[in-house]
Order: sequence, then C-alpha cells, then structure tokens
Amino acid sequence: MTNGALTIGTSDGATIEMAEEAGEENFFLFGLTAAQIVDSRGWYNPWWHYENEPETRAALDMIFSDHFSPNEPGVFEPLRETLLTGGDHYMHLADQRLCELYAEPHAWARTAILNVANSGKFSSDRTIKEYAADIWKAEPCPVP
Repeated sequence: MTNGALTIGTSDGATIEMAEEAGEENFFLFGLTAAQIVDSRGWYNPWWHYENEPETRAALDMIFSDHFSPNEPGVFEPLRETLLTGGDHYMHLADQRLCELYAEPHAWARTAILNVANSGKFSSDRTIKEYAADIWKAEPCPVP
C-alpha cells in the first residue's frame, strides 16, 4: 500500500482495514463479492474470459510462458490450474473494474496517490502492538 501501487486483495484480514482507510473506491477486491459468486456459480466459465478478452488472454499467456520467471520455469503452473483448469473458484477473471481504471492514467494515478496517502496506519509497530493485545492477548515483556 505504501509503495505507490494500488491495493488489490481479497476482502479479509488487513485488506478490510486498508479499504476502510484508503476508501473502497481506492481498493480492488479480487474477483466478485460473496453474493455475486453465489449468484454466478451456475454460469461462470473462466475460459470465456480467456477466449473473449484479448488483454486477459495476453496477460495470462505472458505469465504462463515463464516470461516473469525465466529461472523458475513452471512456477506459475499452480496459478494456471487455479484460474483455468480448476475453474477459478473465486471468479478472479470476472473483475473488470481494474482494467477500466488502468485505461484512464489520471484516474489510476489519483487512486494510487490516495492509496499511499492513507497508508500511515499500517506501520508494523501499530499492527504488532494491536494484534498482540487484541488477538493474542500477549503482555509486553520488558527487555533489560
């Protein structure tokens, strides 16, 4: 979130907090919501997106060709399995909002800047202290 990129994730854990801080409009949820997934189970086919969306196909082909992993051929095969062979259970390929924003450079930059500007809450000090107290119920241990 603080490195200038847009936040893309699933709606769980820290990503929920990040979306709250940056604003839902500056956060990208992978795939569809739980309700949308339930409504789409009967008809969704990831191969449709692969075959009918040239940008999706080009991006996936580049990833699966080992372009990004020349020293680790096949490292992205589990991703291919999950998205195409396995049926894309979480319907990641159905999400078009990110593509639409990318086509508008000024809107993309604005969203990235707002994402960074709202990232101050996410220091490791705050997170560890909060998790230790609220989740793990751990007490501070003085170090001499």
